[in-house]
Amino acid sequence: MALNPNDLESLVISASEALQAIQNEYGKKNVVETRVRFPRGFIRTATEVRRTLPDLGKKVQRKNVSYALMKNDVFRWLAIRTDLSGTALSMVLKEGISSLGGICEWLTKEATRGHGSRKPYAKRTEKLVDLIVIDSDLKDELDWIWEIRCNEHLHEVTSLEHTMYSRADYNRALKAYSKFRDILVTIHGQAV
Repeated sequence: MALNPNDLESLVISASEALQAIQNEYGKKNVVETRVRFPRGFIRTATEVRRTLPDLGKKVQRKNVSYALMKNDVFRWLAIRTDLSGTALSMVLKEGISSLGGICEWLTKEATRGHGSRKPYAKRTEKLVDLIVIDSDLKDELDWIWEIRCNEHLHEVTSLEHTMYSRADYNRALKAYSKFRDILVTIHGQAV
């Protein structure tokens, strides 16, 4: 059922007011009765996600990657269905990009198996260019994702990150990951 703009506005206001009333009453207390139902249909199932992956690595790795991508669905929902902003939004987006970086790390290792999979990440993406799997533009994007992923090591971060990451950054990372994944699916087939 399509919502007209007036119905949508009214529904959003009602949902926002209801969530705020629960928050005002219970604060940060963990009370089971205050849990709202997460909207169904946004988070893909592990099986759905696995079917998007290339047939690389071990089955357990593909399953764990699918769980990480389901977590990213939650992050994406927060970013596009709430008015989260500032530091909280930036850190949610960083986690989403970092998760994609970890997945790209795994994919580069699997895609370069027998061709230097034990080398550092940037050497693996360079090897993928040499093997004509990816082009230099995609290599740059994958390396950018990896740089953000490396910011998970807080002892190495030298600048404030509180508003460093934007929705556009997450979309950029998702686009690069998706392109890389699709190339590998074309080469190696689709996981089951």
